[in-house]
Amino acid sequence: MIHFMNYIEFKYLIKNAQYETKYEPLISTKDDSIYGYEALSKFEINQETISTEEIFRKLHHNNTLFFELEKRNKQLQINNFFDNKKLFLNFDADIVNSFEQKSYWEQFLKNCNKDIVVEITENGSDDETSMQIIHNFSLWLKNRGIESALDDFAKEGSMFSFFLMDKSKYIKVDKSFLKQIKKNPNYIEYIKGILKTIKLNKQFSIIEGIELKEDYLFAKEIGFDYMQGYFFNNLVIIK
Repeated sequence: MIHFMNYIEFKYLIKNAQYETKYEPLISTKDDSIYGYEALSKFEINQETISTEEIFRKLHHNNTLFFELEKRNKQLQINNFFDNKKLFLNFDADIVNSFEQKSYWEQFLKNCNKDIVVEITENGSDDETSMQIIHNFSLWLKNRGIESALDDFAKEGSMFSFFLMDKSKYIKVDKSFLKQIKKNPNYIEYIKGILKTIKLNKQFSIIEGIELKEDYLFAKEIGFDYMQGYFFNNLVIIK
């Protein structure tokens, strides 16, 4: 199991795992058209699927391997994407931290010839050092004119930052918000305020976790710009 992997086993994983990318559509709430796709990865070794989140959390303790894995992974996501829509790529700030890493990713994003949105994820720890790395990454993207999306907004354990919100073009509201509203409808007023602020800032809102028709109808009624989730599985493409 991944829990017991040592450095050598992780290195073997990076070089030998089968990488697969699923492209999950982002749907416009106005006309149900596909606005773009988020690239989601799956790793398989010895015919066993390995949790992406688990790998990333483990590799936070080994930045060199993490960087090597993501170089291969992101290249695959780019190479297998043939649509002319926006492509949302998840980036962990820890792999865009050193001078070498920043130079590599700047050239990579410049040469990929795709309409890229970088999703800023929080897979690491929530200490002050990690927060500063994420803030630096967000500013780095902004200064280079690369569009970014703040992922997992309002997810349990995620940090709230006006700095990150201000630097992002897209705010992705976590699926846990839908579940919370079903438990306590009063939170609808909270999401209305968030959406109003996003629009005033000339940003765009995306709601994740659309799984049922009632979720789909709610996203339209409440005023999100885009929506994403298993409800649209028939539109998912896998490369």
